[in-house]
Amino acid sequence: MNLTDRIKNLPENSGVYLFKNENGEIVYIGKANSLKNRVSSYFIKNYPHSPKVKQMIKQIIDIEYIVTASEVEALLLESRLIKKVKPYFNTQLKDDKSYPFIQITRDNPFPAICLIRKSSKITKKKALYYGPFTDVEATRKVVQKLRNIFKIRNCSQQKFNSGKPCLDYQIELCSAPCAGRIEQDEYLLKVKECTLLLSGRHRVLLKNMKQEMKIAAQLMLYEKAAKIRDTISMIEKVLSQEKASRSYIKRIDSYNKINTAKESLQKGLQELREYLKLPVLPRTIEAYDISNIQGRLAVGSMVSFQYGMPDKKRYKHFKIRYEQGINDCAMMEEVLRRRFGNYQLNKEKLPDLILVDGGKGQLNIAARVLQELNLLISLVSLAEREELLFQHGVKDPILLPGNSDAFFLIQRIRDEAHRFALSYHKKLRSKTIRNSLIDFIPGIGEKRKTLLLTKFKSIEHIRNASLEELKKLPGIGKKSAQKIKDILEARHDFKIQE
Repeated sequence: MNLTDRIKNLPENSGVYLFKNENGEIVYIGKANSLKNRVSSYFIKNYPHSPKVKQMIKQIIDIEYIVTASEVEALLLESRLIKKVKPYFNTQLKDDKSYPFIQITRDNPFPAICLIRKSSKITKKKALYYGPFTDVEATRKVVQKLRNIFKIRNCSQQKFNSGKPCLDYQIELCSAPCAGRIEQDEYLLKVKECTLLLSGRHRVLLKNMKQEMKIAAQLMLYEKAAKIRDTISMIEKVLSQEKASRSYIKRIDSYNKINTAKESLQKGLQELREYLKLPVLPRTIEAYDISNIQGRLAVGSMVSFQYGMPDKKRYKHFKIRYEQGINDCAMMEEVLRRRFGNYQLNKEKLPDLILVDGGKGQLNIAARVLQELNLLISLVSLAEREELLFQHGVKDPILLPGNSDAFFLIQRIRDEAHRFALSYHKKLRSKTIRNSLIDFIPGIGEKRKTLLLTKFKSIEHIRNASLEELKKLPGIGKKSAQKIKDILEARHDFKIQE
């Protein structure tokens, strides 16, 4: 495929692009909201590019790209790849002090997080720096997302010393250490967790937080355990497609050159066939995942990949009908029966390989369904914790090499199934909240409803809040607060799925 055709076939997703010269060397790495639009802009005829860019364009023979879940992830991945590869036309990034960094101060009992342009005049010895990044606005979004998760302050020392919570506390971007609303030990733990996330130590972070949640539950500190659970959920959402990026970086460490996307996918499929001893090349792979909260609003997802690429027109989601508590295996069985029960009637094509998220339990259920339907389809499951593949009919689990194209491909497919399930689950949850009891309270519109649910998390917590707590919220005066209390207490038997 020539360069023009490659540009035409670029996706419109956010991601990172890599320009390569005739020797296969990466000469430039950039990020984009739309890979197709950004890369195409370099090749517009008679465009007044700078001399440096014109020189770079003359050297471009091939283009590689990595699709990311968001612009934020693209920004972080771009920075990490530039540090690893050090492309010739990115070298000015190392020395240019005007590029933004994320700074976490360490000269205060309650550290702050902020975006700065690092220079010798303002650099603090007692501070941690992450970057440099190439996009100021995207870096601001990263800081905002981190504050949303960890509630770390970013105010000046003068404002902090006032001892009064600011608006950031009300909108849950800060835990108000200035007013003593959080203990120092707990706050410093949040800062440490933030640095782990910025440093790419995601597994350590999630392992620590899950242990912390377990201890809180054992001590019957259920509200604290729920908060930790929600934070874990937010982090996992941010990282939902980050694993693919980390795998890609490992491959850079392992190889002097990065294969083109097409070659990498073809190699991944071939490796997968060899590792799993499949009868045919897995040209069509379907992956299944289940998402629920304590068994509520359970949904299933099916994603389809053709020749290693997502075939989104064949994606399906399933609203689970099973209502007998938490049983991922039963839910997986329902999804598979609904998918394959009438495949002949629906004239649907069968996949070469099925991937289910989970361990041996999910694998055995899937195998039973296929056997009862007389379907001969290769079947594997992927256990997330150890990243082990379990194959039906094979006793021992299969551990794919961490730097292999097969490992990268399987992770990417599993993560896409997880993302698709979560997005549908979030949609259902949002719809449920919109149709909640608050809608029946006169004078409480969408903005006030969102404010109440953001602050108190659930109808039950709003019902249990005092009149004074309700009155403190912006836009909710004494009359509105009393109205909320009266209606919720009068309908105490009203239940919603949260």
